[in-house]
Amino acid sequence: MVKSIFKLTVRGYELDSFGHVNNAVYLQYAEEAKWHFFSETITIEVLEKMGLFPIILENNLRYMHELKLHDEVRIETSWSTKGKTLHFTHTIYNETENVKSCVVKGTVAFVDHERIMHDIPDELFKLEILQK
Repeated sequence: MVKSIFKLTVRGYELDSFGHVNNAVYLQYAEEAKWHFFSETITIEVLEKMGLFPIILENNLRYMHELKLHDEVRIETSWSTKGKTLHFTHTIYNETENVKSCVVKGTVAFVDHERIMHDIPDELFKLEILQK
């Protein structure tokens, strides 16, 4: 499994009326971590040249502890492969309080402009960030 780490700070506009991060924002945090991973490994420009685009097939979120304004957040992402799909787990930590806040699990596939699913790009395996 590959791990990448992404950090951010909770912003005021992400809060709900109770002063906690809105539940939908956790999915945005996971998406930011996902794009961080791709920018560190295989850029969107490389994928575009191949005619491929990553898409989300599934997301599942489990909330454990709230995040509040100015909390420091660390997202650890692990990846594995199964057939034509990448499976990820984003573990979102509240570093300010040193607790796990949320776990986001999901599946990514690569499609072309006609929305036909393709194998995981060999470039990801060549970079030795994933194992078949």
